Amino acid sequence: MGLVQNKKSTFVIMLKKIFVWLLAIFLLFQLQYILRIVWFSTFEPSSTPYMRVEEERLNKDGFAKLQYQWVDYSKISPYMIKAVVAGEDAEFIEHSGVDWNAILKALNSNLIKDKRAPGGSTLTQQTVKNLFLSHDRSYLRKAEEIFLAKVVELLWSKKRILEVYLNIAEFGNGIFGVQAAARHYFKTNASALTRQQSVWLASILINPKKYQNRQITRHLKQRITRISHDLNLVTVPERN
Repeated sequence: MGLVQNKKSTFVIMLKKIFVWLLAIFLLFQLQYILRIVWFSTFEPSSTPYMRVEEERLNKDGFAKLQYQWVDYSKISPYMIKAVVAGEDAEFIEHSGVDWNAILKALNSNLIKDKRAPGGSTLTQQTVKNLFLSHDRSYLRKAEEIFLAKVVELLWSKKRILEVYLNIAEFGNGIFGVQAAARHYFKTNASALTRQQSVWLASILINPKKYQNRQITRHLKQRITRISHDLNLVTVPERN
């Protein structure tokens, strides 16, 4: 009996050691991202991994070059800022980077009910994914996304998170950032986007390549209606 107990204890100790080593490796790997998070708290990104993948695809397919131009938060239409928060993460100001209830709900759908569901990502998580990570679906990538979102919330202001998100989000085939989107779809600047234009741009974020040709579906109509209704109900950082 004692021998069996000793074997169990040894096995548990070994598992704990393996877990600690795996955790240490994971954290060490994240250090590169943490340093870049510190850098991007002040400096604007010239591109992202996903942008580079898309640019390579566009070049291979013979399309025009990728559209991307940084614009400061103070020069983005307040309608656009509110529309994105209303559409993507209404509790953005209140949470600390992760919506655990949404994540658990998504896990319940994916693992228990065997139904594909959105990952419950906040705007902070989406910013991290767009800025650093691949767009492949995996639990490891999701773990990285959650960890780095918490780091971003510690090191960046909510205003900076929104500024980066709005500048690197995909708005269509090779169209990245709100300035490029404003120029492409409406021949205007991000600062001049109207309420209606802002709501439409925020609405197509769910699938920009699908909706960039102004395709209207029932789902998109519902999303436009909801964002229009919630636009003035959300709180966002001041533009000054």
